[in-house]
Amino acid sequence: MNDTLNQICPRCRAQLPPQAAFCPHCAQSIVSAKAIRVPSVRWKKILYLGVAAVALAALILGIVFYFLPRTYDGLGQVIYTDQDGTYQLLLACSNERFTPDAEITQEAEVNGEYRMPSRLFINHVDTGANAGQIFLQKVDSVSAQFLQSPDSPSPMVCSRPEYRDFSPEAAMVSLLDYTGRSGPAELVWTLNMKNGDTIKLRQKIKIDPIETYDYHYEDYPMDTVEQLQTLVDQITKEVPLPAVVNLHLPPVTYEGGLTIENRPINLHGSQEGDRRTTFTDTVRVAAQNGPILYFYDLDFTGHGEGIGVSASARFWAEGCSFTGWKTGMLGYGYAWVNVIACQFADNEVGFHFNSNGGYVNHTMFNDNTFIGNGTAVLLEQVPTDETMNFQGSRFSQNGTDIDNRCGQPLDISQAIFE
Repeated sequence: MNDTLNQICPRCRAQLPPQAAFCPHCAQSIVSAKAIRVPSVRWKKILYLGVAAVALAALILGIVFYFLPRTYDGLGQVIYTDQDGTYQLLLACSNERFTPDAEITQEAEVNGEYRMPSRLFINHVDTGANAGQIFLQKVDSVSAQFLQSPDSPSPMVCSRPEYRDFSPEAAMVSLLDYTGRSGPAELVWTLNMKNGDTIKLRQKIKIDPIETYDYHYEDYPMDTVEQLQTLVDQITKEVPLPAVVNLHLPPVTYEGGLTIENRPINLHGSQEGDRRTTFTDTVRVAAQNGPILYFYDLDFTGHGEGIGVSASARFWAEGCSFTGWKTGMLGYGYAWVNVIACQFADNEVGFHFNSNGGYVNHTMFNDNTFIGNGTAVLLEQVPTDETMNFQGSRFSQNGTDIDNRCGQPLDISQAIFE
C-alpha cells in the first residue's frame, strides 16, 4: 500500500491527509530537511589567479621590452626619445638643418666626376636647439655605406662620417663621390648608441644623366679668339642649363683673352704635329651656375705677367700646362678648383688657391709637375678643411715648393721632391 495514503505526523502521531506537506493538527513540517549544497568558489579563485598571472606577465614583458635595445629606421629622419628628451635626427645635402633630404635626384654629365655632402643634423625637438655635440656623447659609433646594385658601372662611394669645419652646424658629414653613370643607390647611416639602441637613417639617391652638346672646330669657326668668344657667347644665350657643352678646339694659338661666364663651357684642346691648342692671354672662368667647368689638354703660355687661368667658379684643369706667368692658375672668390696631371713651369707662382667658399669638387691634385717656379703652390685660403692629396706630383727646382699659409691639411706622402 502506498505510504503516502497512511502518513502519520512524526510529532503528534495524528493521521495526515494524502500528499500533506505539514500536519494540520500541530503545524509540523512533514518534508524532510535536506542539506543545501553551497556552490564551490574554487573556479573563481582559479580565474582570479589566472588574470593576475597574465597581468604580471604583461608587466614583466613590458619592463623587459622597455629596457631591451631598440632599432629605429627612417627615410630622411628619425625621432628618438630617451630619458633626456626627444631628438630629431635627419640627413640633408644642404645646410638646412631642419629639412631632411630623403630622396635626392642629381643631374650629372655621363663622364663627369662629382662630390656632394651628406650631413647629419641633430635637433632638440622641444627647443629646436642644435643638439649635435651633446647627442654624440650618447653614441658609441657611426658609419655610412651605400646599398646599390653590384652591376653598377660606376658605384657610389661615401667617406667615413666625421665633423667638418665647412659645415659647423652638422654633427657629422660623409662625402659622396659619384659620376653620371652611377646609381640609383641608397645611403644608410648607422648610429650605434651606448645604451644598445640602433638608429638607421636612409637617403635614396638617383643620378640623371645630363644632355651633352659637342661643337667641333671642323663644323664651327674657332680659329681666332674673337671667333671663339663669339661662339661662347652664342652658346651661353641659346643652350640652357643643365646641358653640358664641350668645345673641341683646333691646334692653334689664340692671341687675346677669353671669358666664360653665366654658364660652364668645357674646352678640349687638340694637337697636330708640334702644334697644340694654346692661349697667350688670360682665360677668365666666372660661370657661377651649373656643373664644374673642365679644361683638357690646353697650353697657357705667358710672358712673365698676368694670370694664365683665373677661376672664380668651380673649375677642373687636366693635362694642361701653365708656363711663364706671374700666376699660372688662380682659384679665388668662393670656388673650389682642381688641377690634375698639369705642368707648371717658370711661373712666379704656379698654382695659387685663394678662395674661402664652402664646397669641395675633389680632393685629388695628383700627377702634376712643378718645375722652376718661384713658388710652386701657394695656399692662401682654401675652402673647407679637406686634405689636398698631391699623390704622384713632382716638385723640382722651385724656390718654394709649397707655401701653406692657411695651414691646409695636405697629403704629400706620395709626392716627389727633387
